[in-house]
Amino acid sequence: MAKIVVDGRELEVEDGQTILQALLSVGHEIPHYCYHPGLSIAGNCRMCLVEVEKAPKLVISCYQPVQDGMVIHTDNEKVRKAREAVMEFLLIHHPLDCPICDQAGECRLQEYAFAYGRGKSRYIEPKVIADKAVPIGPHVLLDQERCIHCSRCVRFCDEVTGTSELAFFQRGDRTVIGVYPQRPLDNPYSGNVVDLCPVGALTLREFRFKTRVWYLKHTATVCVACARGCNVVVGIGRQRELMTTPGQLDERIKRIVPRFNEEVNQHWICDEGRLSYQRLYASERLRWAEAPAGQRAGWEEAVRVAAAHLAQAACAGSLGAVVSPRLTSEDMLAWRLLLEGLGGVRIGVRRLSRGEDDRLLIRADKGGNSKGAEWIFGAEAGEAQILNAIEARQVRTLLVVGDPLDGSDTFALPEALAGRVEQVVYAGPFRAAVAERAAVCLPTAAWSEEDGTTVNFEGRIQRLARCHLPHGEGRPGWRVVRDLAEAAGVGLPAWTRTEDVLASLAERVPAYEGLDWDSIGWLGVPGGTGAGARVG
Repeated sequence: MAKIVVDGRELEVEDGQTILQALLSVGHEIPHYCYHPGLSIAGNCRMCLVEVEKAPKLVISCYQPVQDGMVIHTDNEKVRKAREAVMEFLLIHHPLDCPICDQAGECRLQEYAFAYGRGKSRYIEPKVIADKAVPIGPHVLLDQERCIHCSRCVRFCDEVTGTSELAFFQRGDRTVIGVYPQRPLDNPYSGNVVDLCPVGALTLREFRFKTRVWYLKHTATVCVACARGCNVVVGIGRQRELMTTPGQLDERIKRIVPRFNEEVNQHWICDEGRLSYQRLYASERLRWAEAPAGQRAGWEEAVRVAAAHLAQAACAGSLGAVVSPRLTSEDMLAWRLLLEGLGGVRIGVRRLSRGEDDRLLIRADKGGNSKGAEWIFGAEAGEAQILNAIEARQVRTLLVVGDPLDGSDTFALPEALAGRVEQVVYAGPFRAAVAERAAVCLPTAAWSEEDGTTVNFEGRIQRLARCHLPHGEGRPGWRVVRDLAEAAGVGLPAWTRTEDVLASLAERVPAYEGLDWDSIGWLGVPGGTGAGARVG
């Protein structure tokens, strides 16, 4: 450990860190643009200049390592004038378009101009005009005249994805960021350059001009688009009475951005996960209970009919069930306990596999909770055995628990086997293909509409958080199960909230033993760590 003095305050910091890293680690804010903890150090923005006693001039804090006994000044007259000069230089050719810029509200250039700028510029010559709203890939638009040349996006493409689509072109005040000819920014992680951009130069096509960031309600949760389980923040539009823009008058998901978790996804997410919320809105939602499909029914009546079908089929030994691998572990356990209580039920878990694993984050296994399903239902529980049982006429009543993220990923009966199933009981958030011929349809909450836990492919247990209220009559899967169990005469624990179901998981699933909502935390814990592990 190194002992340093910062603005008269003695601090003890880790050896090997730069001044900027050391000060940020103890909560001492130093303005910076080009530095990012997930990228190499460039030291080109000069915003992080500080004074170190005995040094001949101001030093770049993001580049200079700390040394024992170092005396640092971060807010004296010399440093303040340097920051003013840097801000004045960066704003020379920057357009004054904050009111129409998508980055407004979370723009470091805007924030630092207020905090460290001069308030006026001595530059009165015409500004250099560059290209605006240039599509450089399927998801990213570039406003060249807003760019401050921090090089974060260039370093990301060089160092993280290794695709090197972006570079600086021309020289001096004509320097611009751009893509190489015939090489658009279309790698699977292209949206991360938008998160990295500290100004409004790079914007996401799908979010551009959709809403203002100060209207968003942010919720920390986990992506279930694949088995990686990336940590994300979901931005929801907040309903306000006086808003006049139609796109803001709802509680739909507006964007998904990465949330740092060193053990899972570090600072990044893939484009498929970033835009997975679009799949929530691509399929028609099941708004209320139906019995049969297409005919609205009261909730109690639909539950009674569904419970009767399930109980009769289980008694006859002809009941099968297929569940989605994206359900929360709490919902999976609830369905397992119900089906075990009914007895004689064949259970299969969907296998969602597309593409290949890559070296960064993407997994071919698209089941966000496949590992949790393996822990709860067993590794041998697959949909293939249900199909075989249907073909052998051993299953005549089928329970399908639909996918909470994408209706097209819900189990559908092959045409050749459809005639061998006498009745389908469906529980899910979407009006998926299998629901069109169901005897009973019960709406459940979608991915962003309930709390719970999931397990990624490495066995890390993580928390999902409800971002907004369920659609229509939808409710968490465990609550649907609780109602079905009561109607079918199956005894279940007296659950009243998600934490109660988690307690049942801790009792029945060894990997969850000793864990509760708080001990899992916002960064998750490896399965089997018990109550002693407290992360996040």
